[in-house]
Amino acid sequence: MKIPIFSAVLALAMSGASLFALELNPLFTDHAVLQQELPVPVWGTAKPEQKVTVTFGEQEKTANADAEGNWMVILDPLVASADPAEMKVTAGEKSITISDVLVGEVWVGSGQSNMGWTVERTLSGEKAKAAADKGEYEGLRLFKVPVKGEDERQSKVNAQWAVPNSSTVASFSATAFYFGSKLLKDRSVPIGMIQSANGGTNAFSWINTDTLNNDPIAETIRTYWASTVENHPAAMKKYEAALAKWKEKVAAAKKEGKTVEGRAPREPLGPDHVKRPAGHYNAMVAPLQPYAIRGVVWYQGEANSRMPFYPGYKDLMLGLVEDWRTDWATASDGELEKRNFPFYLVQLPNFAGGDAGGWPGIREQMLKFWEEGENTGMVVTIDTGDAKDIHPQNKKPVGERLAAFARANTYGENIVFSGPIFDSIQIEGDKAVVSFRYVGSGLSSLNGEELKYFEIAGADGEFHPAKAEIKDDKLIVTGEGVSEPRAVRYAWVNNPENPNFGNKDGFPASPFRTDSW
Repeated sequence: MKIPIFSAVLALAMSGASLFALELNPLFTDHAVLQQELPVPVWGTAKPEQKVTVTFGEQEKTANADAEGNWMVILDPLVASADPAEMKVTAGEKSITISDVLVGEVWVGSGQSNMGWTVERTLSGEKAKAAADKGEYEGLRLFKVPVKGEDERQSKVNAQWAVPNSSTVASFSATAFYFGSKLLKDRSVPIGMIQSANGGTNAFSWINTDTLNNDPIAETIRTYWASTVENHPAAMKKYEAALAKWKEKVAAAKKEGKTVEGRAPREPLGPDHVKRPAGHYNAMVAPLQPYAIRGVVWYQGEANSRMPFYPGYKDLMLGLVEDWRTDWATASDGELEKRNFPFYLVQLPNFAGGDAGGWPGIREQMLKFWEEGENTGMVVTIDTGDAKDIHPQNKKPVGERLAAFARANTYGENIVFSGPIFDSIQIEGDKAVVSFRYVGSGLSSLNGEELKYFEIAGADGEFHPAKAEIKDDKLIVTGEGVSEPRAVRYAWVNNPENPNFGNKDGFPASPFRTDSW
């Protein structure tokens, strides 16, 4: 994967009216959280060639702004602290001071609507809002990136850090909030959460432009997008006609005092659409670089759960992760080494709608992303979905499972962090003996009832309902009429309601298949 060159673009993006004013990037505002244990870039603009001094704690770092007025210093690794501190930046006679700065752990939460889904629209929302007003999340800070799409890398976003209260918590990503608040409680260290998400986005919106234009993993995207652009004028005509009818319908209903049923038509994708390929990356991820972060949690995939996208999701996501990790280092202008920071995603939950093959298929792609990637991960949420709603409201377990995964894999805690993951299958007569990794305290029926959603097939490839029994942390799977089994599947459907296979620690097993048919 090629490494993009940013210097010229960054210089252009940061030049303009603010060139001769001392400014800090908007990531550095009151209430910010700085990452502990890693070098911490701090950057902004000033007069060209002007000396800039950044003071934080006992550290004082200086740099000269370049010919375009851009400057950056790198603070030495910091020690976690919940004591509010000040950062002061001076250049000539001008200075900027930001207050209430903490040092701890910083994570980015990104993806589509289920990452953007807000706390106030979850089952635990009212309780979380009330707790925030009582000060129970002291040490948690929130940064919400506005939704935009651009064709070129941007240098800043119009946002600022916020302390948690009923209002800021209500409108923040539920998955990211529950993840961050759980880490705050369990790690006893300040947590900064950066939300960068937008509903309905394909993963192609979040890759960089170089990968979009040149990498083989994006060939499907290039073909799809060329067709989309070609058909855009006709699609827009249909959309505008449908929108006009919708507005007439709304007006008529309003006149009669009735509620409008249905929803407004969606604008079709096109060259200027906010969700265009690489658009969100340029406008919502690139401006965050090279802010010091611990890692990324990701909840996306619904928009990729159909052809032609889901078969290549694993490779596209591994490419996306490489983009982010490489660019986070490159954005420091060579001052920082590339870090393979953690990147953990959420496997899609149960849902009755969507492509019948796509949802099981993309869950498998997500599992392969974890298994084949470096410092990647996945949490299972097959039990938290809603058959009728692609936006399930039970987001607290999602965030807390991500937190458990991070505690074990990022912070090295000796805790159970996953449910069973398929490992191998052995055929013994009419029985299929299935082994697993991550059994924790042992395999279990999560509700004490007979295990559901297992299927077994012989050489003919026809799957039949199967009986699965736990024996010595293995599953013995049999099926009536299948005397010579060859393959087993579990929860290989869009909507396995109330699946009950997991471990004694309460983590559900990932859907799986032992075949590649």
